[in-house]
Formats: sequence, structure tokens, C-alpha cells
Amino acid sequence: MNIRITLLLFMAAGFAVAAGDKPHGIVNLKTVDVIIDGKVAEGEYPTHFTDSYTGIGVNWVSDGKLLYVALESPHKGWAAISFGEQKIRGSSMIIAYHDPSGRRVDEHMGSWVSTHKAIEKPKLVDFKTAKTNSGMIVEFSMPLVLSNGQAIAPGQPMPYVLAYHKSKRSFKGRPSRKSAGMLILGRAEQEGQGEPAPADTTK
Repeated sequence: MNIRITLLLFMAAGFAVAAGDKPHGIVNLKTVDVIIDGKVAEGEYPTHFTDSYTGIGVNWVSDGKLLYVALESPHKGWAAISFGEQKIRGSSMIIAYHDPSGRRVDEHMGSWVSTHKAIEKPKLVDFKTAKTNSGMIVEFSMPLVLSNGQAIAPGQPMPYVLAYHKSKRSFKGRPSRKSAGMLILGRAEQEGQGEPAPADTTK
């Protein structure tokens, strides 16, 4: 089942998809060559897009067990991505900032419209942050089963939210900008069920 048919079925089932949303495919490979080092090397991630509203560059891939993500924020404040909802409340969130004197990457659960709190047992496997000329990068790996109980499963649309703050490193308060979207994990390469979801290379 291709992405378009899956999305139509998802909408027919009664789920709302905003008019500007576009499903972004994530390839699901036997093995990946990602190194969690706070850098995005050429060819490291087969899937990349830049969110048009926030300007956050998103790189991601899966090996069927873990999701590997690198977010490239155009600003020096915190950057975040949450999964499971097209809003903060109820979502599973990774939020991070980079600082010369230290770095911080937390896993939070959305508790209200724009509030969230750290969870007691984070599922993050590995993470690194780094600064860029204008902003920062956070790179991490995490299980496909989220802390809110949902799972990123092949062929099943999963809502996400991207957000950043231009300057704040405190995780409290509203973001400078946020944008909702939809991802679709491709079928696992090792299952022999056809091609994984195509890499999205839109800029």
C-alpha cells in the first residue's frame, strides 16, 4: 500500500489532516550507517526535508527497531519534535539545546496546550548536540514504541510537531514557532514486501 492510499484511508477513518500537511516517508532499512555525533554527514540519512514554516531541517531513518533523527534548527534556543499528536498535549517529545558549557536533551510528555514535563524513565538510546553558525543540531536514536504508549509502525500515519525557540534554553514557555505534520514509516526492507517509503528530499 503506497503512501497516498494509506493517507486516504487514514482520512476516511475520521482522522483530521490539516490542508497544508504532507506525509513524509521514512525508509526502513536492514542496517543504517548513522553515527550519533551531532553531525549530519553526506549520505548518512537517506531521508531529509526542511519544514517550510519553522525552517527546521529533519533527517531520519529506521532500522526496524530504532528511529534515528537529526534536527537542524536555524536558531540557538531549544528545538523539539513530538510524536503521537498534532498538538503538544498527549505527545511524546524530544527537546534539546546546546550550550558551550554543557548540553541537554530531555524526553517529555505533553500535558497541556503548550506545557510538558520530563518523564521518569526516558527511552532515548543515544543523543548528541552541536552548534552551527546560526543555530544548533540535536541528533538522537529512540525506540519505535513511544513513551506515551503509541508506536511508529510501517504504513501507519503518525502525527508529529516541530518547534523551536529563537533564544531560550529553558524548556518552559511557548515556542517561537511550531508546525504539525505527518510521517509514514516504510515497510521493513527485510520483510521482502516491496520498496520502503520513498526518501523525501524536498527542501
